[in-house]
Parts: sequence; C-alpha cells; structure tokens
Amino acid sequence: MTMVVTKKVKVAPERKYFTLADARRALVLVEKIAIDIQRIESVRRSIIHDIDAAQRQDAPAEEIVAMEQEFDLMTERLTSLVDELTAIGVELKDPARGLVDFPATFENREILLCWQLGEPTIEYWHETSGGFAGRRMVADLERSRVPRQPR
Repeated sequence: MTMVVTKKVKVAPERKYFTLADARRALVLVEKIAIDIQRIESVRRSIIHDIDAAQRQDAPAEEIVAMEQEFDLMTERLTSLVDELTAIGVELKDPARGLVDFPATFENREILLCWQLGEPTIEYWHETSGGFAGRRMVADLERSRVPRQPR
C-alpha cells in the first residue's frame, strides 16, 4: 500500500488594482491590521533584544528557549496578519511603520497608492520603482486627468 502525502499549497491571489475610492474604503480594515502588525513587530524586536541580552549574560537555556518560542508565536501572528493584507490586495512595505501600498493603475501603467499609520487617508502615490522616497500627492493624479484648455 502506498501512502500519498499532500502538501497544502497557498495560491497567490490574482493581482487586484484599487481605485483611489476603493483603497480609501479598504483603509478602515487595513488600518486595524496595520496597527496590529506594528504592535507585533515592536514585540518581536523587543524579544530579539531580550534574547541577545540573555545570551550575553549566560541566562539559563530554558529562559532563552521560552523567549525564542514567544518570538516564533509572534512571527506566526505577524505572518497571519500579512496574509490578511495580501488577501485584501494590499502590500506591506514596512511593518514597523505600518507602511502599505495599494496597487492601482494610471494612464495605462501600474502605480502604488501609498499610506502609512498616522496619515488620515491615502494622500500619496509613487511609481512601482520609486518607493517611499518618490511619493507624490494623489491630488497631482486628479489634476492631470482634468482636460487642459488650449491657450
């Protein structure tokens, strides 16, 4: 008798593109997830610091193992939250800052609507190759869609 072992494989969701209005509506949920991600990332960083300090002080092995297990639990929770963002169609860029991108299109090219915790709404966008440093105001997108009057 032959046993067949199957492995659960995650299928990447089809790429979703947001309108600015859709992204702003999704932001209500995305912000809650980003807050949890930022909190968990802070805990993970603290645990790493504590493990490093414990190792330098030759703490008992079981104490270090307990911290490593807590780190693993926090990592699993973080992964689960990132999966939630992915299911929505949002890309996490920086867990510590709560920085996320919403894929969108403009003038037949892909762009990213950009938001981070603390911002009241989605106010910025950037090219896919530009990153955070290349952020521009979404108002510029809206202005460029207005037909220009001939001079």
